[in-house]
Amino acid sequence: MNKICISVAFISAFLVSNINAQETTQLNFMTEQLSEQLLNQIVALSEPKLVKAQAELLRKHYEALIKTGFSKDEALQLVIAMASQDKR
Repeated sequence: MNKICISVAFISAFLVSNINAQETTQLNFMTEQLSEQLLNQIVALSEPKLVKAQAELLRKHYEALIKTGFSKDEALQLVIAMASQDKR
């Protein structure tokens, strides 16, 4: 009876360690994939044409807000809020 309990405990410990190893491997794979995606996104967003287009768009928003009656300070605050919201 004592040998059976020891055997069951050993098998249980082996299975638990095996499951933990599989989970760790999956998490490492997912972390690597996410890191690669984030790096690719940063490279894409750093493209000079895209950066220029984003700046031009923000300028157009700013000018449109002023044309519709916002003060320069109000327009600037709104554009800042829009730009910071895009980074999330």
